[in-house]
Amino acid sequence: MGLSRRPLAAILALGLAAALVPAAPWAASPIRPLAGVRTWVVYYGAAPEAAADLARFDVVVLDPHAHPPLPAVKQHGSLVLMYVSLGEVNTNHPEFADVAAEPWVLAPNPNWPEARRVDVRAPAYERWLLDRVVPRALMAGVNGLFLDTADTALELERAEPVKFGGAGVALERVLGEMKRRNPRAILLLNGGLPLVERRPRAVDAVAVESVWTDYDFKSQAYRARPRDAADSRAAELRRVADLGVTVFTLDYVASADRAAEPIRLARARGFIPYVSTIGLDRVSTYTLSP
Repeated sequence: MGLSRRPLAAILALGLAAALVPAAPWAASPIRPLAGVRTWVVYYGAAPEAAADLARFDVVVLDPHAHPPLPAVKQHGSLVLMYVSLGEVNTNHPEFADVAAEPWVLAPNPNWPEARRVDVRAPAYERWLLDRVVPRALMAGVNGLFLDTADTALELERAEPVKFGGAGVALERVLGEMKRRNPRAILLLNGGLPLVERRPRAVDAVAVESVWTDYDFKSQAYRARPRDAADSRAAELRRVADLGVTVFTLDYVASADRAAEPIRLARARGFIPYVSTIGLDRVSTYTLSP
């Protein structure tokens, strides 16, 4: 079962109190606000009726532009994190029209054509993210941010080091400034393991998708990841966990009968799993069972 709500709220309160003490962006905090979490959910829908199931999870990740009513989601003390993309901007983003012509907005992501990659080294991008996107995501009742697409920027640097050299360093700077400006906000980074290994206190936790499963975008098919590849990904996560970083996993399956194995494998390694369909537009409750 998930952590009882009263202890979870107490952990959060301690974390917020500690955050009031001035510290360097990378300083190690004695309080890990997600240390007691046992369940989490990622839901990018807005159906009001989904709130009842969402409220059963310890951590809830939502779309800041369309989501169920927050009071209903938080009725039992769930921690709510809002989605923010670091390495891409979606054409459906309410402010996309304002930045579409900016030189730091790049080509589409081939797997997600509606997403445009961005050059995270650009000062104008950093200002837009930190001055506009992040403050609007941290609305009343929100406990922190789910920071996606860090791997997009890191992959650009890996593939074209001359053209995009310094992207990783730029992301470190952005995360540091985000932490400095929002010391009370929980930061959960999706991907970006090289950043976390270099700066394990840059964020409060890390998530990785498709550890034991995979999704083929061309054929739109779900499949199990080959055992050696899955073991390699799990070993990378174990190294991060050994640094004291809370680890979440997010795997994708087509049906309930495929969910049990990735959940078992994640829990056996001390990770916090969530398993759902690739669209993340439904609430899957597989991980709420013991």
